[in-house]
Amino acid sequence: MNSILNYIPAPDVLPLPSHPYIFIFFLVVTLFIHFLFMNLTLGGSVMLIIAKYFAKVKGNNNYNRIAEEIGWLNTFNISLTVTTGVAPLLFLQVLYGQFFYTASVLLSWKWLFVLLAIIFAYYFYYLYKFKPLYIKFTGGKGFIFIVLATILFLYVALMLVTNTLVSMQPELWKDMYLGKVSVFSAKTLVLRFFHFLFAAIAFSGAFYMLYARIRKSYDKELSDTMYNLGKYTFLIPTLTQLIIGTWFLLSHPVNYYVNILTMVFLTMGIVMAFIPVFFILTKKENEKMVFGFTFLSVFFMVSVRRFIEIGYFSKYFNPSYLEVKPQWSIFIIFLILFVALLITLYYLFIKLKYELVKK
Repeated sequence: MNSILNYIPAPDVLPLPSHPYIFIFFLVVTLFIHFLFMNLTLGGSVMLIIAKYFAKVKGNNNYNRIAEEIGWLNTFNISLTVTTGVAPLLFLQVLYGQFFYTASVLLSWKWLFVLLAIIFAYYFYYLYKFKPLYIKFTGGKGFIFIVLATILFLYVALMLVTNTLVSMQPELWKDMYLGKVSVFSAKTLVLRFFHFLFAAIAFSGAFYMLYARIRKSYDKELSDTMYNLGKYTFLIPTLTQLIIGTWFLLSHPVNYYVNILTMVFLTMGIVMAFIPVFFILTKKENEKMVFGFTFLSVFFMVSVRRFIEIGYFSKYFNPSYLEVKPQWSIFIIFLILFVALLITLYYLFIKLKYELVKK
């Protein structure tokens, strides 16, 4: 243990402006908000590809229209994903900076390429959305750009998962640095990646079930087609999580999740996810209910993620021991701006819903 501790850099000498638990709270809240848009971006990209596949196989042009709609929406989702991702990243650096930066260095160019991947994926989506020059006259109408963007988003997701796992396992750092093991040899990497990927797809499916009914300009056939696509895109990945999610949970040391708080949040997350599944299987689902429970499930699962990660870090570091020098004026300014952000996002969605219903 002592030899491992020697590899971990010392925390920043600057004291925290408020208690570490406040930072942990906002880390969870802002990460939850970020995950909502991240799920729509990544899961929506997969849904778009599925819609284009069905359009070709079934010869149903409604799937092409759905693909165009998802492509249009995802240009906004990407922007919101990047914007809302800044805050949790900053909170993470404040609390666990010495772990995060070491993992980033070990990933080297693979981590730096994340920025380029996001930029190129964003541009690819706009090429698909506006179809400049000759693209609108091609057979696929720029579909290749969505495939490339999805591959890049999957790469970004893989790097974020890898960075998180490497940062939590300092016992692997020396061998990674010496090239004896790969950065991708971190425990639970594959399970963690697919667990979050299927969760993103399921959340997008629930969202587009709701979106199909809100969009009043759709004719009944198009609305039903999008609704059913969303329903099965939610249902199948969620049922798959019975295997992947359980396997992923059991891959962690038992003491990291067998405690009252973690088990309560985990149970609530599972219940929130499978209540909609029950109603869908019994053909009694309601799109608002499905999305509402899925929304809550994401929050509980993000909290469980944090509890388990704290368990990993606790072997080497406890943020509650960091020096604190309160600066409540700065905290109040942050709180005001954070509330303003939430109000802005709320207004954005109310305005969007109004415009969709009006049309």
